[in-house]
Amino acid sequence: MYPMAATLAAHPLTRECLLGCAAVFLASAALDGYSSKDASGKVHQGGLWLLRAGWVLLTTMLAYQGLRTHSLPVASPAELLLSIAWGLAGLSLFLDLTFNHRLPTWAIAGTTALCLVAAGFLGVVDHPLDTTGKPLIVMHVGAAVLAYCVLGAQALNSAAYLLQDRALARQQFGGIYALLPALVPLDRIGAQLMGAAVWLLGLSLVIGATDWAQRDLALVAAPKLISSLVTWLAGLYVIVQRRRHRLSGAAFARTSLLVAIPALIALYLSLPSAR
Repeated sequence: MYPMAATLAAHPLTRECLLGCAAVFLASAALDGYSSKDASGKVHQGGLWLLRAGWVLLTTMLAYQGLRTHSLPVASPAELLLSIAWGLAGLSLFLDLTFNHRLPTWAIAGTTALCLVAAGFLGVVDHPLDTTGKPLIVMHVGAAVLAYCVLGAQALNSAAYLLQDRALARQQFGGIYALLPALVPLDRIGAQLMGAAVWLLGLSLVIGATDWAQRDLALVAAPKLISSLVTWLAGLYVIVQRRRHRLSGAAFARTSLLVAIPALIALYLSLPSAR
């Protein structure tokens, strides 16, 4: 195992690798954007298969980085962006296979490519995050990353809902609007995504609080904790109002986008360089 680790350590992930993977996702977004002019549907399917291929490639890269560092790939802002990009694309494919609901391929692929380009210019560090003897930290970080992935997917889902709602109100059915799913599945999946995000973020907060209680409380980054808690409370409020039938449709989509604001702040404060 150690000789293999030494061999891997001599070949780190380069910017070219990340930008090459980003190019696959950009090609997927371009094909999906062009598919509105193709009546056969083959171009759209080509874009979807490129998205799947890009996700497999990104999975391989993350696994490679994990083998090199013997740690979760969250040791730097670049690795965290890669993990979020992986989760966002993977969640999109999961929704497609499980619920037969496709988030706009161009939006998912474009966002993933943006994360990869940013990670490429930030650079992947070689120093792993020390999680030795800290299983709670690993679970805390994993649940938080998944929560932010789900919130990102919900933000894209909400934006697609508002675009489609606007198109129907103005009776515009061509162009980009032809690539968007129908309103009913967008609204239903949006509620499920928000519920999953609240559950995952709540789990992350509980695990993090449990670990911090056993260590020096002075190490807790108060701004990050506050922004994460605000995000969780905002998401919980949205879900409660949704269950009470007081928030639905376009209002639910707009409120979901507002929840993404403290989530972005919490994510920024969670970056290793921001600690």
